[in-house]
Amino acid sequence: SDRRRSVACRVVGRVTRTVVLESEPSGARVFRRDYAPAEAEWEELGETPLTVERFPNGVSRLRFEMEGRRTREIAASVGVLANLDPVPLDLADAIPEGMVRVGGSAGNDAYGLFVPGLEQAPNIHLGEFLMAEREVTNREYAGFVRAGGCDDPSCWPQLFVDGDANLSFDEAMRRFTDATGRPGPSTWEVGTFLPGLGDYPVGGVSWYEAAAYACYAGRELPTVYHWYGAADPFSSPHVVPLSNYRGGAEPVGSQQGISRDGVYDLAGNVREWTMNASGATGRSRFILGGGWGDLEYSFNDAVTATVFDRSALNGIRLVQSIDSTNLEAARQPIEVAFRDYRTETPVSDEVFEAFRQAYSYDRTPLNARVVSADTTDSWIRQQVEMDAAYGDERLTTFLFLPVAEAPPFQTVVFFPGSNVIYRGSYADLGLGQIDFLVRGGRAVAVPVYLGTFERSTDLRSDIQDQSNQWRDHMIAWTKDLRRSVDYLETRDEFDTDRLGYLGVSWGSAVAPAMLALEDRVRAAVLIVGGLLMQDAQPMADPFNFLPRARQPTVMINARWDSFYPLETSGRPFFDHLGATGDQKKFVLIDANHGVFSYDRNRVVREALEWFDLYLGPVR
Repeated sequence: SDRRRSVACRVVGRVTRTVVLESEPSGARVFRRDYAPAEAEWEELGETPLTVERFPNGVSRLRFEMEGRRTREIAASVGVLANLDPVPLDLADAIPEGMVRVGGSAGNDAYGLFVPGLEQAPNIHLGEFLMAEREVTNREYAGFVRAGGCDDPSCWPQLFVDGDANLSFDEAMRRFTDATGRPGPSTWEVGTFLPGLGDYPVGGVSWYEAAAYACYAGRELPTVYHWYGAADPFSSPHVVPLSNYRGGAEPVGSQQGISRDGVYDLAGNVREWTMNASGATGRSRFILGGGWGDLEYSFNDAVTATVFDRSALNGIRLVQSIDSTNLEAARQPIEVAFRDYRTETPVSDEVFEAFRQAYSYDRTPLNARVVSADTTDSWIRQQVEMDAAYGDERLTTFLFLPVAEAPPFQTVVFFPGSNVIYRGSYADLGLGQIDFLVRGGRAVAVPVYLGTFERSTDLRSDIQDQSNQWRDHMIAWTKDLRRSVDYLETRDEFDTDRLGYLGVSWGSAVAPAMLALEDRVRAAVLIVGGLLMQDAQPMADPFNFLPRARQPTVMINARWDSFYPLETSGRPFFDHLGATGDQKKFVLIDANHGVFSYDRNRVVREALEWFDLYLGPVR
C-alpha cells in the first residue's frame, strides 16, 4: 500500500502543481475551467488569497468575481499562473465598459520582439494599458458615420498619401465609400451594414478609416508592441484552434479564443490595424492577427497592408493608454524583414564551392584531453578540451556515453536552441532534449559552440544579419562541429560510420551549413526549424546550404510556431532540402515552438524511428 501511495504521489506530481492565487483587493471568489472545450463547466476554487495544492497542468481559464468590482477572466498555462502577481479587480466604474487591463511584453531585451520578421526590432517596455475586450462592431462604426465622422476632417490624418500623390480630404473621402457609393466600409450597402450583422466586426476599412474611428471614440489603435504584448505569440496552440479562420466573420466575442488578459478574437475573425508604419514612407501599416479568410499561422506573422487597403477582412480594435512609458518610441515606424523563400533561388554550385573554401580548415593536431568525467545511472559524462580550428581557441565538447550499451556507440552530434547564448556556465547545460538518445543506447556529443556558455562573445542572439560578426560565428560553428567529429574518430568507443545530427530550434536553423559541410553525418533530425526573414551575407545564409544538405532528414515542426511560421518559413526550408523522396519527412505537431512540452512522446518516437531507419537499431 505504501508503494501504491508513492506511485500515486508521483503521478499527481506530474499532472498537477501548487498554485497560489491572489487578487487586489483580496476576498474574490475564484472559478476555474479547462481552456477547451468551450462547454467545460466552471468549478469554484475558493476565495483569494487561495492556495490550490493540485492545480491541473496545462492551460486553464480563471474567473475572479467580487461584489462591486469588475469581473475579470484570464487564461494561462499553469506555469504562468504559478508565478502570477495579484490580479487587480477594478471598481465597476473605474475603467470604461468593454475594456480590460493588459500588462505584458512583446519580447525581451536580449532577443528583441518574438515576431518573425521583427526579431531585429528592439524590445520596448510599456506600462499597463487598456485594450478593448472585443473588436469594433458594425453597429459601433455606424454611430461614427451617423455622427458625420466622414464629413468632419478633425479626426482624420492630415496627409493622405497614395504612392507619390497626396490626396485632399475630399479626394480621400470619395474612396472611403461602400458598395453603393455611400460613406462607409467597403462591406456595407446604402450607407449601412447588412441586416443581422450589427454585432459582427466591422470589416472593409482602410487604415485611415480605422484611425479616424479611434479618434472619434477617444482612443487609439494599438501599436505593434501593445498588440503582441496582449496577444502573446506563444499562446497560439490554445488560442488559434478556438478562433475564427473559417471563411466568414462571426459575432464579436462568440469564439472562445481568449487571451491571457481576457481579450477575445485577437486571432482570426478580422485583421486588426495598428498604429505603426512599416518603414519610413508610411504607405503601409501593420495589420495583425489574421482574418477569417487567412491561414492560421497569420496570428504569429508581422503582416502589413497599404494604408488604402479596404479588404473585407480588415477591422479595428482599440486601446487606451494609462501609462505613457515609452509610448512615443512604441509608435515609431518599424522596418519589417521578409523574404519570400518560395521565389528565391540558392546560389549556383560554382559560387557555393567558393563559399566552401572559407569554411575549410587544416587538420592540425587536436591536443585533446578529458578534463573531467562523472557517472549517473544512465550515462558517463566526459568533458573534453581540444584545440579549435581557428585562432588560439580551445574547444570544449561534452560526451555522453550510455552505460547500458557496449561500444562502439552510434553517436549523435547535438546543436541546441539559442538559450545557450544566454547561459554563462556549463552547469546550465540542459539535458532534457538529449537524454532520450543516451537512455536509448546512443552516445551524444555536445560541442560548446563559439558564443555560448563559457565561450561567450559579443553575440547577443541567434537572429542572422549581414554583419561580419554573424558570418564569422557561422564559420566557427561549423568548425566546432567538424572538429568534434574529428575527435570522435580518434576513439574506438564511437562508431563514426553511423553518425547522426540533432538540431533543436537554432540548431535546426543553422543545420543546412552543418550538414552540407560535414558528410560524415549520415542522418539528421531537425526539431522546430525553419528559415529566418533577415538577410545574411550569402556565404553565411543557411538558405544557400539547403540543397547541399542531402542526408536523410526528418523535420518535426509546430503548426502554430511563433518563431518559424509554417508556410513562410518551415515548409520552404523542407522543400529546399537536398534530400529527396522518402529520405526526407515532414512531421507536423499541433503546438507552438516548444513541441517537447506539448507532445514529447511523439517527438521522441519520430526521432528514434528516423535514426533507427538510417543509422540502424541500437539493439
